Amino acid sequence: MAQITDILNLCADKMYDQEAFTEPLCELIKLFGLPFQKRKSSDEANYSVEVSQSITQLGYLMSIQSSQVRIQICKSVVNFFNTELPGKLLSGYQPTSPNYKIRMAEIGGLAEILVLSLTLVENQLTEKLWVLKALQHLSISGESCEQMVNVQGARRLCLCLNGADPSGQLLFRSSDILWNLLEKVSKEEVVNQLRSLECVHALKEAFVELVCGFRHCDHQLRNDLLVIATLLAESPAVPLIESGFANILIVLATCTEVKLPNPLVKGFKLTYSYEDFEMKKLLFNIIGILSKDPSSAQLFSENHVIPALLYYVKQNQRSAFPDWSAAQYEELQLHALAVLASVAPVLVDKYLSCQANTLLLVFLEWCISQDPFFGRGNSFHGTGGRGTKLAQMRYSLRVLRSVVALYNDAVNSNLCDQGAISQLLDILKYAADISKEKESIALLEIQADILFILSVVCEDDNNRKELFSCEGIDILVSYLKMDPTRLCSGIGHNCLLLSALDCLWSCVIGCFIAEESFIEKQGVFLLLDLLAVRDNNLCNIILGILVEFSDNPKTVLHMSIWRGKRDRTAANVLVQLWRQEEQDLGVKRDQNGKIVDPKRPVITSFQRQQKVIPVPACCPSFSVMEISESIRAKIYSLFWKLGFENLPGLSAKDVVTLAIIQHYIDFKVGEVWSEISAEIKEEFRPVTSDERALKLISEVSENTGRMVLGLQNEALERQHNQEIKEEKKIYKEIQATLVQKEMIDKSWQNFLARTSNYEALKKAKMHQKTLIEASRSKAKLHNGPEHSTDIPKLHTTYSNFIDDLRVYVRGGTGGMGYPNLGGEGGRGGDVWFVARERTTLKSIREKYPQKRFVAGTGANSSVKALKGEKGKDCEVHVPLGISVVDDDGKQIGELNAAGERFLAARGGLGGSLATNFLPCKGQRRTVHLDLKLIADVGLVGFPNAGKSSLLSKISHAKPEIANYAFTTIQPELGKIMYADYKQISVADLPGLIEGAHANKGMGHKFLKHVERTKQLLLVVDISGFQLSMKTQFRTAFETILLLTKELELYKEELVTKPALLAINKMDLPCAKDNLDELMTQLENPQDFFHLLEEEMIPENTLEFRELIPVSTYTGEGIEELKTCLRKSIDEQAEQVNEEYRKKKLLLLQTSKEEQMNRS
Repeated sequence: MAQITDILNLCADKMYDQEAFTEPLCELIKLFGLPFQKRKSSDEANYSVEVSQSITQLGYLMSIQSSQVRIQICKSVVNFFNTELPGKLLSGYQPTSPNYKIRMAEIGGLAEILVLSLTLVENQLTEKLWVLKALQHLSISGESCEQMVNVQGARRLCLCLNGADPSGQLLFRSSDILWNLLEKVSKEEVVNQLRSLECVHALKEAFVELVCGFRHCDHQLRNDLLVIATLLAESPAVPLIESGFANILIVLATCTEVKLPNPLVKGFKLTYSYEDFEMKKLLFNIIGILSKDPSSAQLFSENHVIPALLYYVKQNQRSAFPDWSAAQYEELQLHALAVLASVAPVLVDKYLSCQANTLLLVFLEWCISQDPFFGRGNSFHGTGGRGTKLAQMRYSLRVLRSVVALYNDAVNSNLCDQGAISQLLDILKYAADISKEKESIALLEIQADILFILSVVCEDDNNRKELFSCEGIDILVSYLKMDPTRLCSGIGHNCLLLSALDCLWSCVIGCFIAEESFIEKQGVFLLLDLLAVRDNNLCNIILGILVEFSDNPKTVLHMSIWRGKRDRTAANVLVQLWRQEEQDLGVKRDQNGKIVDPKRPVITSFQRQQKVIPVPACCPSFSVMEISESIRAKIYSLFWKLGFENLPGLSAKDVVTLAIIQHYIDFKVGEVWSEISAEIKEEFRPVTSDERALKLISEVSENTGRMVLGLQNEALERQHNQEIKEEKKIYKEIQATLVQKEMIDKSWQNFLARTSNYEALKKAKMHQKTLIEASRSKAKLHNGPEHSTDIPKLHTTYSNFIDDLRVYVRGGTGGMGYPNLGGEGGRGGDVWFVARERTTLKSIREKYPQKRFVAGTGANSSVKALKGEKGKDCEVHVPLGISVVDDDGKQIGELNAAGERFLAARGGLGGSLATNFLPCKGQRRTVHLDLKLIADVGLVGFPNAGKSSLLSKISHAKPEIANYAFTTIQPELGKIMYADYKQISVADLPGLIEGAHANKGMGHKFLKHVERTKQLLLVVDISGFQLSMKTQFRTAFETILLLTKELELYKEELVTKPALLAINKMDLPCAKDNLDELMTQLENPQDFFHLLEEEMIPENTLEFRELIPVSTYTGEGIEELKTCLRKSIDEQAEQVNEEYRKKKLLLLQTSKEEQMNRS
């Protein structure tokens, strides 16, 4: 290669004198086009320098003014790209790699040399075409393209576009090389070389020539040049408008729609081929790009761009161009709408004059109609619109959004006058309904655009806000209920929510009716729910909305009662947002949130880094700007409405932060004065009085910081004390649990000891019999009345007890009147409830299984008796203690004494002149007969305390007795018969449980019977009580307090009744020890309250008249209990009689005094 190159140089030198060297020179150049062969694999790298230099020298030979030589050089370069293997190889040689010569050409800079040689062949068409062909091959390589651009290759090639060439090869090859440059080199650099007016003119002339071409290749080249023109249009410095190229492109884009004669497009005709379709889209795209340049507005107006684009704003029933396919027309339509969104803001007046708003609203109405249109969704603009009209709706709304975003009153008024608000709300509901089934980016964008349009249209106009509130509030509320996890979906939920909040700000705030509607629909709760998510993008706008809403008192009320997850309050959320904001701003706080620097407590890290810069009085300082930029000022404003005292849900750390919030403005005022002082001292020396004033202001601010720091320390101290108190309480509970556990273990050990030894069991049985015999009465009492219960054939009990019965009552219908003689029909009979002894609800149910009581019908008026007789009354005998209650739970009557009557249903009036002689129907209703037992003594206790056993011992009643809880499931009534035939009724009530006052279990059903007993007998298990393994064990003392608490919570007057205490199961082991401990606790119960839970302690304790230890198993204390009951009942009766006598005496004295005064 080196030797051939030397010969080439010699021949080239000789050619200047003798042309005979042309042929051998061309033959030598042909050698470069032959395949290269190598002996070893390393030869390619070893001889790369010589080869690349030889190829470079080959390029320099282009300077020889010989057409034959230049063409041969280009042919040899083209042969570099021939990858066919040689037919015959030399012995011991092999072919080089296929791209070896191309790489050597890149190293040698051959492309750069050939570009420069274009100047040499400027007027030689054949030579220029060969050079361009060589460059066309070289432009496949990115490195060669870089070399071309380095020598202004793009500009040189562009100037070749419009050269004279009947074959069209010049234009084809130049444009192809330009395409490769744009693809393989930086587009900005290529466009920068094509930005000259000379290049744009060349491009324009080439394009105009191709527009009228009829060949398929002409159409392809035309579209290629359009793409290059599009890239140029994106650069604002390219003189497309000045060169007139933009005008030609706009005219071509609109000529088929507006059909105006224009000499620029004379002879142009669409063939509706694929190339024409692509050209149409490219022209639309260029219009969209040119719309960014304000100077293009006049061109758009002159060439009627707005009407041309609006031509596509119509239903897709049939194409205006019959030769476009449905898919092509849809794509053009969507492209036109997308371009209209860019052009409309530039030509607002033209937009309004063409009634564009009307066309778009009509088009949107079609988009939500049931028209059987099927969108193809093939194009970029049709994404998400397959099978629907969503794509058309999407880009129509983009047009409305673009013009509305100008905040032009004429545009907004034009929209509202055509009912756009209601129509947009309908479209919004339509899109929201579809989103519930299947969400997409297009649907979310449609909803966000509508919300933005409504925000702009309704802003600052209360009438429009009221119109929006009719339907828009419900839609906004649905958006605010969005699941916060969807904000990170990546398909636009966050933009939709921000648009909804912006719409709320613009369309609701400021209109009283809209605000009230939003608050009534719990909008404030929803805003707080979103605020609790603590999304930085949402917090600022939500706080701003809440501040605006806080002028309404209902907003403050809703904020006060709002509760979030884990029972968080609004105050707690706001305090946490404050702390997060201070952390982001770099405000210094210690680990407990306390103030670190009392002089500047709320200063941010950014403010600390700023130097003192004197600013004019009209310019805000850093402290003032911080108020407007951070959310702390908004949080302070909300707390100013909520108040700073008695806020629920705040921890001690929250209270510490709240102290800072409360004095936020004081601290900011101090910061401003600190900045003023620093600026003054930077430039001046203040006089003594000013310096003293500034110092005083600084001290006041610092004192405020110290005062807040003191409040924070107090809050933390209170928290510390509370924690200590809770720890002590927990420690006491643990101690009490351990004591109970020890007692249970001790009881279990005793039980094992008693039941594991046969001899001990036998001895205990004998001892038990002895105690039973000893407890039986063997002699009469001489010191008091004899109260024996051993009366033969006495057995009083009530089984299958019923305390509630629902019955139907109806008064009788009146009799018919006599119209001819004016006779009146008889009144219908009445239904009466009459209290009678020895009657039960059970007997009523058995006697009247239908539980229907209907009075008789009044007699009709007749000639013999013009006044008809009244119908027969229906009297229902009910037991004493009945309350009559209607279906609504309201008590309407009460029967406590024998003979008392209650009118349950009144009979209807007879026919008379007033009723046109027609009878009236009687009153009808359903009532409940609610029985509350009237007994002298009521047994009250927890389940399995031994109440039924005790009743069987002191009376002849036979209730069900078993060793499990809730043996008694209905009240039992027994009577104690004494020797003097005195009777005392005793009611055994089913066992209560904790929470009976709140109707837990059957609380109300059982506690109501306690109300009418004269005295209470509390029955307590000396060993304690535990309902199940899941409930807590209660000692006898705790049991007494819990029973008292349940009675007190049900009705406070129950605690004032006379009460006795029976301590049962004294036959159990450790009973005597437990009794001694219980007696000590009952003597001074207040001394032991600290060991109990606060919920167990009653406000008033029962005062027991007697405490009687008994054992229903052995009979111990039974007779004493009966005696105490008789004594207590007699004393109460005597007390009642004494009060009655005193009352009568007082009335007698009062009457005598009145008589004396009269005389």
